[in-house]
Order: sequence, then C-alpha cells, then structure tokens
Amino acid sequence: MPAKAATRDRILAAALQLFRKQGFEATTMRQIAKIAGTSLGSAYYYFPRKEALVLAYFEDQMLLHEARAAALFETTDDLSERVKAAFLIRLELMESDQGFFGGLLRTVGEPDSSVSVFSKENAPLRARGIGVLRDAVSVPSIDESVREDLALILWALVLLMVLYFVHDRSEGQHKTRTLVLRSLDLLLPMVPLLATPPAAMLRREVRSMLADAALWPS
Repeated sequence: MPAKAATRDRILAAALQLFRKQGFEATTMRQIAKIAGTSLGSAYYYFPRKEALVLAYFEDQMLLHEARAAALFETTDDLSERVKAAFLIRLELMESDQGFFGGLLRTVGEPDSSVSVFSKENAPLRARGIGVLRDAVSVPSIDESVREDLALILWALVLLMVLYFVHDRSEGQHKTRTLVLRSLDLLLPMVPLLATPPAAMLRREVRSMLADAALWPS
C-alpha cells in the first residue's frame, strides 16, 4: 500500500509540475508518466483522466484549508477573525499557483467538465468548502437559523475572489487581499439583519430559487 501511495503521489507531483510549466491543456498523460518515471498504463490506473489529477490537487488543497482553518477557529469566537481567516487561508494556498489556476479557468468554466465548480464530481469538495465557512460562522453571536444561508453567501464571495485572483497582477496579489477584506468589512456588520423577519422571507425565496437551479439541497 505505501508503494502504491508513493506512485500515486509521484504521478500527481509530475502532473502539477507540467501544469504549472505549460498549462493544463498542453499537458498529456504520456508526458506526465514520463516525468513520474512510470508507465502510461500506471498513470491511467491511478488517474483515468487528466481532470482526476486536478480533483486530487483540489482535494489536497481542501485538506490543508480545513486543517488550518480548524486550528484558527479553536483560538477565537470572533466572527470577523474567523471569516477573514477562512478567506485568507484559501488565498494563501492559491498564491503560488496563480498561473495554474489561470490555465484551468477555461476547463473549470466548461459545464460538462468534471472539475467545473458545479459538477457532480466536484460536489463533495464544494460541500466541504461551504462547510469550512459554516464552521467559521458557527459562533454564539450568530443565530443558528442564518448560519447555512450565510455560509452560502460567503461561498459565492469565495468564487468571486478566485476569479479576481486569477487576473490580479499586483505584487503578492495585494489587490485581491484588499478587495476581500474590504468586502467582508462591509458585509459582516449586516449579518444580524439576516435574522429579522423580512430577511427570513427573502432567505426562503433565495433557497427555493437555488434549489430549483440545483445549487442548494431541495
């Protein structure tokens, strides 16, 4: 089993090396196998398609995000600190792979792609990403009835952050970081309003709309 895990990790590392160097579209499974020092058949055994390599990368990123966010959440119940940390940890994990994400943008945006944000294959990672944000807002100061809706609102903001990040050429993606923090400074003070009766009606309508669009559990 350790040997199999090592082979899998070696193939994934080779794929990421090539994706970063020449882009997702230009990279072939044959090239990946060669760099990994394994057979083409072995590469396909562990990763039946190139998209499976991307999903494995996303999985590794999610594990790091979950672990680092959970460690921070243990230290504070302050909503602003927790939510900002969830965003900034995600941003920091992406920073070294801006070119890689840029090259993936076309593939991620394809409706039939398994690595699409809204694909069935990506659903578990999507749920875990929302779960990190749900944990971030699960503090005594936030009414339990609004936490799920708030997590989804924040997840939508994460998607916008990723899109902006891909095109951000400022040093250290400073503009993305500033945009995120200022957006959260505007949004978070309004969170208590989500528990008011008018907002509750609006939230129900939004959930119904998203459920019809298959973006929310019905």
